[in-house]
Amino acid sequence: MIFIQFFKIIFIFWKYRLDLLLPELNLNLFFKILYVINPLRLIPVRGSKGERLFSALLAAGPVYVKLGQILSTRSDFFDDEIIHELTKFQSNLPTFDSRIAVRIIEDDLGKPIGELFESFQRKPLAAASIAQVHEAVLFSGEEVVVKVIRPNIQKEITKNLGLIKLISKLLDLLLVDAQRLQLKELVQEYEIVIQGEVDLKRESANTRLTAEYFENSNLLYVPKVFSKLSGSQTLTIEKIKGVPITDFETLDRLEVDRKLLSERGVSIFFKQVFEDNFFHADMHPGNIFVDVSNPKSPTYINVDYAICGSLSDQEQFFIGKMLSEMFSQNFKAVAETMIRAGWVDNKTSPLELEITVRTFLEPIIEKPFDDINFGEMLFQFFDSTRKYNLSLPPSLLLLEKTLINIEGLGKQIYPQLDLWVTAKPFIQEWIKAKYNPARIFKKIHDDAGFLIEKAVNLPSQIANLFDVVDKMENYTAEIQDLRKEVKKSERRRSWQLFALAFLLILIIFAVI
Repeated sequence: MIFIQFFKIIFIFWKYRLDLLLPELNLNLFFKILYVINPLRLIPVRGSKGERLFSALLAAGPVYVKLGQILSTRSDFFDDEIIHELTKFQSNLPTFDSRIAVRIIEDDLGKPIGELFESFQRKPLAAASIAQVHEAVLFSGEEVVVKVIRPNIQKEITKNLGLIKLISKLLDLLLVDAQRLQLKELVQEYEIVIQGEVDLKRESANTRLTAEYFENSNLLYVPKVFSKLSGSQTLTIEKIKGVPITDFETLDRLEVDRKLLSERGVSIFFKQVFEDNFFHADMHPGNIFVDVSNPKSPTYINVDYAICGSLSDQEQFFIGKMLSEMFSQNFKAVAETMIRAGWVDNKTSPLELEITVRTFLEPIIEKPFDDINFGEMLFQFFDSTRKYNLSLPPSLLLLEKTLINIEGLGKQIYPQLDLWVTAKPFIQEWIKAKYNPARIFKKIHDDAGFLIEKAVNLPSQIANLFDVVDKMENYTAEIQDLRKEVKKSERRRSWQLFALAFLLILIIFAVI
């Protein structure tokens, strides 16, 4: 089955001449020569690069549409024209048959549609890559929207994920700057996002938890979830009334305070990260609306809580500490924090890393704050440290992406947005609370039983450790032999992957 899908992708690739994107991505010399002599380059080109990529992903199916949504935030991949086309994936996607939607709802909730809702609008209100939304009215008279998962989408995801991973590995071979493009991280993010989107029970729980954190808040309103009318493939929530965040014409006509609106968006994000430790990780404009009932004090309305992130205490500590050190221009401390966090190789020279950090950050941080894109800066900063085998956990990748989206949107709303001025109080208060003596004492008190148990077992654990050390001496020779075998295996695997890439290119030539 994967081979049929693979040939479908090859056909779409050449039909829309996506090969013309590859020179932009900087091919290796060997594959550049193959590309130059490829007769398929004679196929006529119709439409701009962005239009062709949009059409290709749409033709490949909903799983690839979601990939297009993720790529629309990656300005390091493509130029502005392509990014502009890919943003179309954030709204107005093709719908599926409403009769199928009704059947999915009835099967999921165990009742006929007429017993669930007083009225149900058969025509979809909107469609996304993984689901579509219908309007309905409850017997109580409340207006709601019903989100329904596309039919057979889980099978499509399972079928295509392996193929997408294979394609990313091939691109690692094909592209000179594959490491800079972080394809492995992109696929990892894609897998997290798309698997999260098909789990409506998780989205329901995420929505209710966020509502608890922002109860009675003037920053964010979270729509009510109707749990009894929700399941694994259906989610029923309150119908919200708000202005789309990018409808600047309406916001200006209603005299909405844009400066306050942009600052509140940043405040929501940093509150979620440093106070709640639970953040909305899919903050593209299609998910954000504004309650303009009080234009001088606008409130955000966020929907689609399928993808949310949280940080471990340690991750939260290190990211907060590093951000604070960055803007205090304490580059030595930034380097030490990255090593302590385990984000770079533990053999990294602190001085060498400090020089790299200083070289990158110093010219940027000396600029006026409103000239700095902090999200992009953080992305490029991590990119500059990849030579030290940088490895970030998935939660931090989600956080980084969300920060880029939040800041980009904030500067669209109010171009003079100073993210650091808005964020600094949250980070300072968080650090102050982290080192509060009462909190530290409570932590020690809460962990006392665990620490005592560890102390009691310590002598026997030390004795066991000495036994292990004695045995390790006998294994040294075996380990050396094993290392040699592993290296041989890695070399064989590299050649096999290279051969596979070459074979696939030959297959591509043969298909037409």
